[in-house]
Amino acid sequence: MASDERDLERGTEIEGYAFTFCKAAFLALLLQRYTLITTSTVAATLYIAAARKGVREWRCFVKPPWVVIFFGIVAIAEGRRLLREPKR
Repeated sequence: MASDERDLERGTEIEGYAFTFCKAAFLALLLQRYTLITTSTVAATLYIAAARKGVREWRCFVKPPWVVIFFGIVAIAEGRRLLREPKR
């Protein structure tokens, strides 16, 4: 039981980091460039880690599992856009 509580506590902490990246990804959506691909990838990764630790309440404006799907799509789309960008 103590292990489950520690996992949930750690998962809640991880979700806090994920929420920070969720907000950053939203801002990057407005501001563009490499920030968007980085923050959306980190947000999706941290939300997956939090879910694996038992967290079921997320503070992001998009709820599970849609937050992971959303930021995964954003990261893929941004990666494709950056690859198509002309070299300088």
